[in-house]
Amino acid sequence: MEKLSIGIIGAGYIGREHARSLRLVRPMFGDRLVIAAIADKNLEAAASAAKDFEIERFTDDVNSVIDDPSINVIFSCLPTKFHIDVIERAAKLGKPIFFEKPFAVSLEQAQKVNEILTTTGVPNQVGFVLRYAPTYHALKKLLDLRAKESPLRTIVLRDDQMFPIKGISHFTDWRSKVDLAGAGVLIEHGIHDLDLFEWLFGKVKRVSARSNNFAGYEGIEDYMEVRLEFASGVTGNMVHIWHDIPAHQSIRHFEIFFHKALITLDTYDMHHITVRDEKAEAKLERPDLYQMIVNEPLFKDLSNREDMLFVSDYYAIQDYWFVRNLLEGNELSPTIKDGLRAFTVGSACYESAGRDGEWVNV
Repeated sequence: MEKLSIGIIGAGYIGREHARSLRLVRPMFGDRLVIAAIADKNLEAAASAAKDFEIERFTDDVNSVIDDPSINVIFSCLPTKFHIDVIERAAKLGKPIFFEKPFAVSLEQAQKVNEILTTTGVPNQVGFVLRYAPTYHALKKLLDLRAKESPLRTIVLRDDQMFPIKGISHFTDWRSKVDLAGAGVLIEHGIHDLDLFEWLFGKVKRVSARSNNFAGYEGIEDYMEVRLEFASGVTGNMVHIWHDIPAHQSIRHFEIFFHKALITLDTYDMHHITVRDEKAEAKLERPDLYQMIVNEPLFKDLSNREDMLFVSDYYAIQDYWFVRNLLEGNELSPTIKDGLRAFTVGSACYESAGRDGEWVNV
């Protein structure tokens, strides 16, 4: 593509995050990148985002942005239920689409989105942003290194988040409504982890899960524990929890056990990994992680951008590569194929939870 004229659909938390990221990377592409419009049924929210992020126009008419012939790329940043409508309309017009996760309220709807995008063949990318986080690329390098020394035994993850209906970044309550969100913590937040686990550790073979609902929102689980068995025979455990602790917004805590090494990672600020083995304990800080990944293809052209790479602004890195790959005609990643896979694993978790933890093949 010679030039991207982007329309953002949705001016809530994630729509604003993409508007911020696109504004940040826009000078890197000159006049080949334009943030043309932002639309939201809440006109005040659209107007605020347009002002804050220097977007040319705003409107409460979503379809007018999708249908605008001068706009050739769409970002879908809406509550889960509405992604399919934006995706289908944009895809029929042949417009490349970036769509946020989760992009469907059920596996069946996810399969329908896959059918739409596969049939139309439009370039597409799903917002599994953790794949663009420098810290996880450094972790992947450490995993490969330690695997040469001793076998991987098991992985433990606790992924917790303040219930995303309030807090420092979530301003609306739609995630507490099953008709809009589809389900709760696993599909809304844990879907990142389902994708990340397979990216880091390989295919999941089967799962066993249990869920609970403390806050009382119908159909919205705020606790999910998952046992995983990978095709390799390695096992893993995830705990996903939404809580009401304002001083503790969100964190992912990893413990990755090899036979002769333990890697721990807290992603509160995305800048620390600890490795313990038979010899010593090593704490890798931000400069160490930066040096580990700075020459990788994904990051080397951003090595002079302290505001992106060094501080691990993975939303900006993600959007930079979405824009660059479209302009250069390269494949996008991750796509609907990866999104559907994560939904498939998640659906098996919900099925198992409904059977009181019975193992379910993926």
